[in-house]
Amino acid sequence: MERITRADDRVHRPAGPWTPTVHRLLAHLHEQGFVAAPEPIEHGDTLETVSFVPGTAGEYPWTADVASEAALVTSARLLRHYHDAAATFPRDESRDVWSQADRLPVETIVHGDFAPYNCVYDGVAAVGLIDFDTAHPGPRVWDVASAVYRFAPFTTGIVEGSTAPSLDERLDRAAEFCRAYDLDARSRAVLADTMIGSLVALVTTIETEAAAGNPKFVSDLEHGHADLYRADVAYIEQHAADIAAAVA
Repeated sequence: MERITRADDRVHRPAGPWTPTVHRLLAHLHEQGFVAAPEPIEHGDTLETVSFVPGTAGEYPWTADVASEAALVTSARLLRHYHDAAATFPRDESRDVWSQADRLPVETIVHGDFAPYNCVYDGVAAVGLIDFDTAHPGPRVWDVASAVYRFAPFTTGIVEGSTAPSLDERLDRAAEFCRAYDLDARSRAVLADTMIGSLVALVTTIETEAAAGNPKFVSDLEHGHADLYRADVAYIEQHAADIAAAVA
């Protein structure tokens, strides 16, 4: 399991082969004026240190602030600003190492897991973005699809203490996220398919890593995460036409 600790204004996290590349990405973001990401401090073979991003992460169950329309809009704008800054990252294929393979068409460095739990909030305002371990080159819609899935949300699983939104509410939030991000028409047309593709990829990762003995993914499998994502794929497929119409 991941061991993440904080000491004052620093966060210590497990490092991976991709950490040096991610640190170069974080440094580039700050050079571009995107200060919502952690600053890289140091890294070794097993541990990395980055700056602490102050605020409250959007963990489940959501607070009223995180569930608000304002939080959704500011999260979408945060993602757009991140993508714009990351798009100019100077790639070096001779030394870049990412935790995931490139996805075509490459338009930027996607975050890879843009969700409320990886955003940091000051009240209803998204002010930070954390956990870049899954960053990799890819299309902007890959992150937007993941975000819409999480923020709408298009999931069949309901967190204890929360109420399932109606389909119309989910569609409205999906459309609002795309508007706030200013997603292009081509990407909007493939949004539902990209959500499905990302969930299928996630299930494959869980099952492959669990079979290899990775304790995090063994736990995810035991807790039914793969089954939930399969159910969500079926739900999105059922309403794909509604999603496409809503975000068009």
